[in-house]
Amino acid sequence: MRALSLLLLACAITACGDSRVPSATASIGIGPDALLLRLPSAGGTAYAYRAGGDSVLFESRTRVPGTERLLGFDEFQGLVLGRDSAGRVFGLDLRLGSNAYLGTESLKGELVTLGASVFGFDGGGRVLRLTSVGTWSWTAPGGADFLIPQPNGALLVVSSVKGRTLVRRMIPPEPRVIDSISLPAARHIHPTVLGDRVWFDTDSGLIALQPREMVRAFSVKIRDTIVALAATPSGDRVYVATTKPELRIVDRFAQRVRGQVELPQPVTALRMDPDGRYVLARPAKGDSVYVIAIGTARLVTALAGEWRDDLPLVTPDGAILMARGAEAVLVDAESGRDRMRYRNGARDRWMLVRWDGFRPRAAGLDIPVEFEEYVADSASADSALTALLARRYGDLSGVARAGGGEPVAVEPGAPLEQGRFGEPARPATTTERSTWTVSFATHLVEERAREMADRVRVAGRRARVVSGMRDGIPIYRVVLGPFDDREQAERAGMESRLPYWVFEGVP
Repeated sequence: MRALSLLLLACAITACGDSRVPSATASIGIGPDALLLRLPSAGGTAYAYRAGGDSVLFESRTRVPGTERLLGFDEFQGLVLGRDSAGRVFGLDLRLGSNAYLGTESLKGELVTLGASVFGFDGGGRVLRLTSVGTWSWTAPGGADFLIPQPNGALLVVSSVKGRTLVRRMIPPEPRVIDSISLPAARHIHPTVLGDRVWFDTDSGLIALQPREMVRAFSVKIRDTIVALAATPSGDRVYVATTKPELRIVDRFAQRVRGQVELPQPVTALRMDPDGRYVLARPAKGDSVYVIAIGTARLVTALAGEWRDDLPLVTPDGAILMARGAEAVLVDAESGRDRMRYRNGARDRWMLVRWDGFRPRAAGLDIPVEFEEYVADSASADSALTALLARRYGDLSGVARAGGGEPVAVEPGAPLEQGRFGEPARPATTTERSTWTVSFATHLVEERAREMADRVRVAGRRARVVSGMRDGIPIYRVVLGPFDDREQAERAGMESRLPYWVFEGVP
């Protein structure tokens, strides 16, 4: 009986093994795509590659400013944020292939982003938040040194006051401080990806701050001078570099140092893999990069390459993109072998993002979106918020109204129309309508709709207000048109420099 049971168990394991799909195969098509963005340092055309490949998925339609630094990426709008050599912030729209500046101010020092918002300081030391719809500013009493935007919309303003570190919490655009806490003087500040902790490096060691409650979570004593910090994506561990040739591993839950990684020499900077597999370290001497495996807490290899604010970076397939001479080289993290080279890639700026905006979409998903249901008849229902909602839900240009949901019969061999980015090719039909309309916003107050329409003028044409009803409530749409074809409507929308979407027919 025991032998029979073992035989049946073996058969079951074999059967399960035959039906399993390798993990690498199972992950294909699940979650957003990993993309390598390449923006020119001297200005020109921006490109996007699938991580691990050299095929171009995206090429900007307009010239991108000379990029001094890449700041962040907003996956909702498909917006790449960067700073040019003059300190101005611009956004590259991956859906439209165009770019525009955010505000008119030149920002100084280190900039941080949250979604499509950029936080920094102007020349006078004011705190600024730049978005595509406006600029918010605040003057911090006593000045400010560091900004930490939080996922819940709060902003931590860190200042040095009388030999201590003052952390003030506020929620823009309200110009008042909600809460604050005073800590010992900090040299390095490192927020976690989740935003539930902020680590402060002090003379006595590390302090973990809970930003939501503005209280100290715990402290860890480290006698040696700390030079760099890097927290894992989950925030469970923090790697600490000191003046000694080692990395110390602080366990957040044990609230103490629970390991270390021996290194050939001290390091001066750390960078975490966004997937939490490796931590990269910059040696104090030499032009190389240490690769430390987080799972085994050991030094894997040392790779030759330049350390910059954008490179090296780790890709999801276990490779590291590095700057070597004039080229950007994709190197295997474990073996150190070169996988791929991007010609003259070291001259440009690079960023790894995750986004599914280049994937084909089913035609039935592309139906008009009505935004008025998301706002109420209040101060929040102004045109700026309506435009922001339109941008957050993506580029809806070229969207046609649903015609009943029935499939269109296509004759065999019928020609196909080529779609834009993210659109599948669709059968060409002869039942297309001949007019198209550009829509900018929908308001619940007629006066606001007419004020916006008075400001929209494109090629001598003026926007108009079309009234209608939605669930028994009157609504007012700001539209331009009609136009004879879709291309004319899209061109007018882009020339308006406002968020827009295009639909077929007249409202």
